[in-house]
Amino acid sequence: MLSRQVIVYAKCLKNHLSRLSRFGLEGTFFEIEGNETNKSIESYLKIIDFLIEKDFKKSDLLVAVGGGSVLDLVGFVAATFMRGVEVAFVPTTLLAMVDASIGGKNGINRPWVKNILGTTYLPKQTFLDMYFLSLMSPEELYPGYVEMIKVAVIDAFCSIDQTEERLKRQYSGSFLEDWEFPPSEKSIERARALKQGIVGEDIQEKGLRKLLNFGHTVGHALEAYLDFTMSHGEAVQHGMSVEMELLEFPLVLRQKIASYFPYKTPFPAIHRENFLKILLRDKKNAENKIALSNVLMHKHKEYIAYFDAEKVVNACLKRAHDSLYPGA
Repeated sequence: MLSRQVIVYAKCLKNHLSRLSRFGLEGTFFEIEGNETNKSIESYLKIIDFLIEKDFKKSDLLVAVGGGSVLDLVGFVAATFMRGVEVAFVPTTLLAMVDASIGGKNGINRPWVKNILGTTYLPKQTFLDMYFLSLMSPEELYPGYVEMIKVAVIDAFCSIDQTEERLKRQYSGSFLEDWEFPPSEKSIERARALKQGIVGEDIQEKGLRKLLNFGHTVGHALEAYLDFTMSHGEAVQHGMSVEMELLEFPLVLRQKIASYFPYKTPFPAIHRENFLKILLRDKKNAENKIALSNVLMHKHKEYIAYFDAEKVVNACLKRAHDSLYPGA
């Protein structure tokens, strides 16, 4: 008996759903808004109630069509409804293709906290259709490109056993020379393979996978502080910049990595106490210390470095000041 399908899709894709037939995806459709603010308990319950109304069975297939926020939300529904049902992903943004669709992380937000409710639950299948990227502007592609650069940096430095020749190449930043923007299909596939390789070694994030949070401690705090009005790519780009400084990346390497980001937005103004509260809510922290991914593994020998919260906030405040008063 063939399984039925319930397809949850982002509203902006309503006129493009015929593309799904090439993957054999057809069934009952449910439309949602595809944005971070919609990753909520209210949206989660709406999907749950729809599945109950449609008499969804364990043998049926739930399908998520959209960007990262849609995949995160529907993935969480799949992981928790009936203690787990099969889910398939059709990522339609670059960010979703190279990041959200890989590794099984899902979640929903609460006020001031991103992905505070979530699980690790792998999709049964992921279907890629590069057509959807043709619908995106360079600005919309950019968050995914930031994640591609992030995983390239992690791949270059994550090994503890580094040769002198390899380290010389790493610190020159030459490992980034093949990454272009807008990205080619080949580089998208490469970025996916790099992340899949890391996730495949550590699905439950006990070690190596922790490095994929590079830029995300500060980045997620910025997103939450700004009520998700800043794009994920901008936030992670700022997060990488602050975290590289705290982790003592050489200045030349920081400048080289920064040169691969074509869009440079000012670091937002933040209120010390309010931003500190958000940073301290990060689920990766321990004993009120802020957890940052130790990307320079050959140097630190640990996957996580812990910093005093005040030191992290001060680094962010300095960035905000320098953005407001460049050269001061």
